[in-house]
Order: sequence, then structure tokens, then C-alpha cells
Amino acid sequence: MKRPSLAVRHYRHSSTHPYYLDLRPFGQGRKFFKTKAEADAERLRQLTLREKGGRDAVGLAPAELVTIIEARTGLAKYGKSIREAADFYIDHLERIRRCNVTVSQLAAEVLAAKQRDGFGALYRTDLRKRLHRFATDFGSRPIASITVEELDDWLRNLDCAPKTRANFRANVGVMFSYAKQRRMIDTNPVEQTSAPKLIDKAPEIFTIDELTTLLNAAVTVEPDVVPMLAIGAFAGLRDAEIKRLEWSEINLSRGFIEVKASKAKSARRRLVRIQPNLAAWLSPYAALSGTVVPNNSRKKVDYVWHTAALTRWPLNGLRHSFASYRLAATNDAAAVASELGHTSTKMLYSNYRELVFPEEAERYWSIKPSTRAENIVSFRTDDQ
Repeated sequence: MKRPSLAVRHYRHSSTHPYYLDLRPFGQGRKFFKTKAEADAERLRQLTLREKGGRDAVGLAPAELVTIIEARTGLAKYGKSIREAADFYIDHLERIRRCNVTVSQLAAEVLAAKQRDGFGALYRTDLRKRLHRFATDFGSRPIASITVEELDDWLRNLDCAPKTRANFRANVGVMFSYAKQRRMIDTNPVEQTSAPKLIDKAPEIFTIDELTTLLNAAVTVEPDVVPMLAIGAFAGLRDAEIKRLEWSEINLSRGFIEVKASKAKSARRRLVRIQPNLAAWLSPYAALSGTVVPNNSRKKVDYVWHTAALTRWPLNGLRHSFASYRLAATNDAAAVASELGHTSTKMLYSNYRELVFPEEAERYWSIKPSTRAENIVSFRTDDQ
């Protein structure tokens, strides 16, 4: 094979740079010069560089030469050179050197940022739990050193259900997205990991008989938790929204509950229409002020559940029940999504809806208090 030559050549197509060196055989381009003296000087510099490289190669141990040949052969399968591989890895190491922020440090920074940005306590608690689990395994590592392969393996090795794994993937992704936004990394590696396959499992809801029994038990043993239970079942507010709700935000005369932006998960104000049966459950409490949820509400609701002798309490069952029975009654997904505080119907269909028959929906929205319950006026003690 003929070795490439390195000679100064004349370039007739330029009057300003008539001389050039053709370095393409050596992995570079062509260089043009105004004078032959400049071209000769560059030619000598290039020869010196190649002679020095040759001497370095002669000094390599046989094992190193074998490694270089194997690397070149392996890279050739992908159309890459040793130079390209070295540049890629040097860039990777340089990025790590530039960013000495560890996973643990970044997790703390992200949580602090989310708090300053006004994200809710429940969201931050869940995010903190997931990031703490990730930091247990990668805490001392620089964030820029974590690879896609490591993330994939870590997610797959979590001993949890696919939905939980998906939640971990989403929360860890929040941290890496923050790092990308702050220019600590160039890409978010979580986006390239494999998402677990989630089975479309219908949400659990209360049956009409279960909810009727629950509300009647509340009237009997803990009447001051009736409003919070009824609002969850017949207005669909989130648990956190109900806990922040005040009686001044319930307008029975106009028929709306106001969920203020500062108290909504979506940070958007919305009005939820009070259905006739919900108005009947709330009317005995119309003169109250302060928060809707009483003190020790959790203990009281547990007592109600025990008194009702229910065998189950569906996860987010009140909100799920509202969405499912409301959609069956109205057949208006956009309106129901708006009442739930969603900007589209996607979340309604994927997370909150269980198929129910129209006649069941009619019975659900006919659940009203008995005459005795309507006459109950809830008084709170001074410590409430």
C-alpha cells in the first residue's frame, strides 16, 4: 500500500492563497497559505508531529499495541475511530470534572427548590422518599457520572410493583431534569431508560350501599366528619384540598365550592358545583366557620369505618367514586375533568374512572341524609 505523501502543492484557483497542504490522508482537511515559505514551515511541523508519534508508537509495549488494535477493530464495526472514542470519553470525564455535585447534594438542592417554587407538602414528601432511596445507592457519585445502563439496572432491580417502579423513574427523572436545566449534564439519562409496562387496572370505588352505610354511621357516631366525607364523595375534592377548605369557601346559596389556587394541587382556582344531595348533607352545618375538617379527623373517620363494619376502604375511594358516578350520570368527560381540577380528560380516563351503569349513577346521586341527620347541628368544643 502506497504511503500518503506530504508535499506543498500549487493551487491555481486562488490568487491570494496559491499554496496548500493536503492533510486529508492523515485525518484532517486541506490547509491554504499565502506564501510558499508559510506552506513549507507547516509541512515541516506536520512531519515533526508524525515523527514524534512514530517514536511514541515504537516505545509502546506489545500488550498496549494489541489493545490499540483490538479497540480499533471493535470501533470499526460501528464506523468509529480510536480518536472519536477518545474524544467522547474525554468529554465525558471533563463533564464529570466540571460538575462535582453529588447525587445527595443535588437531591437536597432539588427538594429545596421545589419548596421555594410552592409545590405541595405531599408531593415533596413523596419526592424526598424516592430520592432518598436513590441516594442510598448513588449518593456519593457525581451526578454527571451516572449512566443510562446503571439507571436501567437500578430500576429493574427495585423490589416493587411496576407502578411503584414507574413512580421512582418519574421522581428520579425530576432530579436529572433539574441537573440538565442547570447545565450540570447535557441530557437526562432517565428519558432513555425502559419504562415498565403498566396493566390498566380499574380504580376501586365505593358501592352505593357501602357509601350510604358509611355516611349514616358518621351521622350517628361522629357527625362533624360528615361534611368532609360528603364533599369527597359528591364534589370530588382531593384529600389535601378538603383539609385546607374553610366553610367560607362553601356557598350553599349559590351552589358552589370554591377551591382557591393557593389550596389546589394544580395551583388553579376552580368552582365545583354543589349537587342537590351534597347540599342536603351540608345544610345542617351552614352556620359553621373555620376549617371544614375537624381536629382528630383521622381517628374519628377510623371510628366511623369501624362502626360501619366495612371490610374495605378503596384507595382514594371517595374521589374515584365521584369521578366514576359523575361521568356515568353526565356523560360529559370535559365537565367532570374540570370539576376534578384537570385540564384534559386524559387523567380522568387513566386514573379516576371506573365503568358504572347509568342506573347505579342515579342511585348514587340520590344518596341523601335521613330526616334525623338533616336536623343534626354539629357543635365543636373549644379545642376544636
